[in-house]
Amino acid sequence: MNTSLLLLWGYWDEIYQRCTRLKYIEKGNNIFRIVPLRYRGESLVTTDGHMIHNGDLIVKIHIHNYYFATLCRGVKDELRMALLLRRHIMLSLPKLATYLESMQSSEEIKGIVGTTMLHKGVQPLGFSVSDVPMTWFFRYKRWYLRLLLRIVHPDGKRRVRTWNQEMPLKRVYMSKDLLLNRYGRSSQEPTGELF
Repeated sequence: MNTSLLLLWGYWDEIYQRCTRLKYIEKGNNIFRIVPLRYRGESLVTTDGHMIHNGDLIVKIHIHNYYFATLCRGVKDELRMALLLRRHIMLSLPKLATYLESMQSSEEIKGIVGTTMLHKGVQPLGFSVSDVPMTWFFRYKRWYLRLLLRIVHPDGKRRVRTWNQEMPLKRVYMSKDLLLNRYGRSSQEPTGELF
């Protein structure tokens, strides 16, 4: 990625952070930013059988795209980039679990939910995956994520064209119980393999 473009993005990211309710799990050391909110959408069934209903309190997770872009600076290989993302997700999930456990509203939270085009390979980590309705909001989000992909990916322009059908926007989610059992402080279970 062009260094001056990355610098401009860094300034924009600071402004974006101040204008949203997104919180850092651990700034500069975690790939997630989060916001607790009420879930809006169809009921979701997690892999461990829990339900997330419309109106339930959830933690909305966002990949910190600017942080990931800085990690990928100089990476030209698509597989290396995918492995880097997966590694940082795996390292970030235990810290997310610890953060969620310490939240004031922890007892009420039903799970974590995110929206992404980079959903391949997340199921072994404990996530469930489902389609999103193509409302104006999700159409805008898909356009925005494709723009980011074009900027971050070493062959972004071509990949955006080929991924138009291969990489639809999806909802990824996990129950709070599964997150804490698998990645929490008392967890003894392995977090998954790198493919």
